[in-house]
Amino acid sequence: MNRVAEMETSTRWLRRLGIIGLLCWFVPSVSVLLVLSVLGFCEFLLSDSHPFPGDPPAADMLTEVALSGWLFILVGYVPFFVARKESDRILRLWRRVIPPLILLSFLAMSSALAQVGRRHWGEWGLLKAMLQDNEARVRRFSSRADGALSEEEFAQAKAWLLTQPATFHFDAESEPVRIHMRRTVPPYLGVDFGQGQNAVFDPVTMICIYSD
Repeated sequence: MNRVAEMETSTRWLRRLGIIGLLCWFVPSVSVLLVLSVLGFCEFLLSDSHPFPGDPPAADMLTEVALSGWLFILVGYVPFFVARKESDRILRLWRRVIPPLILLSFLAMSSALAQVGRRHWGEWGLLKAMLQDNEARVRRFSSRADGALSEEEFAQAKAWLLTQPATFHFDAESEPVRIHMRRTVPPYLGVDFGQGQNAVFDPVTMICIYSD
């Protein structure tokens, strides 16, 4: 009996801690979701159809911010599930407010998520494959196990790439984009979109990590 009573006491204290956690997490969670929603709608209104990710690459930055924000909300669900059997106002408020705001933020961010996501299929998928293939070939010039290039090896790889047909044409664009050596650290390759617009993409995630 004493053991059962101890377990009940521990459970009760754990649920109270969950309630306290929700009290601390609720206002920051609402703020995060509202900010994500506003940023997402602003990006949707200001975005264009040009394949250049922009300077700065707004969709990529917002995607990373959104994932971080939703991770923050997910952490808040830990105390929620701990205290979910309690009858408390903060639990009812969380159930009524947080899920709709999550949905709103996701809808607002859908444009930015789509811009990054589509880089894995269709025309962008072909460009991704070209970047991965040439990145692997460039790294073969390295004498190190990690694929890092010395200054001499970088110059050799750059000279080799100039002899390759490293261009890609988007159907909606009049001029092709050109793949070229852009950085001295991996990933080495950048994409020249013309008119002084350049971007570097992670060859796996296709997140834009640099643009100008």
